[in-house]
Amino acid sequence: MLNEQERNQLLEHVRSYPEPRAGLTYVLQYLQQRAGYLSDAAVTEAAKLTGLSEMQVNEIITFYTLLYRRPTGRHIVRLCDSLVCSARGSESLFAHAERVLGVPTGTNTPDGAITVLPSICLGLCDHAPAVLVDETAAGPLDKASLAAILENLQKNEE
Repeated sequence: MLNEQERNQLLEHVRSYPEPRAGLTYVLQYLQQRAGYLSDAAVTEAAKLTGLSEMQVNEIITFYTLLYRRPTGRHIVRLCDSLVCSARGSESLFAHAERVLGVPTGTNTPDGAITVLPSICLGLCDHAPAVLVDETAAGPLDKASLAAILENLQKNEE
């Protein structure tokens, strides 16, 4: 999975912390960038690099919403479902995204281009309901603006 140089670089990073667990998120992000998600092999590799058990690594992965154990689309649309965004209509936006894309929230479009995921908080309450498309924030959203974002992503994939 990793070549010797990558493994040594990651080990050096982990060893720079007094506690190996502190270097785990960097290792996980690195491994995820390679495949788009964290496979069983990636979890095993992260455990070996940090000296943690695979269960401990999985505990960290499930805590962070930006780490994925399943393949995701090339574009990730994180739709906020926090209290403020929910109060301003984000729940109906999830249903609308499902209609526009033709797939349930949390799954990939058939072409592997887009995944819509709930996000507990994007820190964009002043733009609620808000979305983070890859690394770009947008909001406040309504059904038309969300559809335009999703359709633009699809169009750019063609």
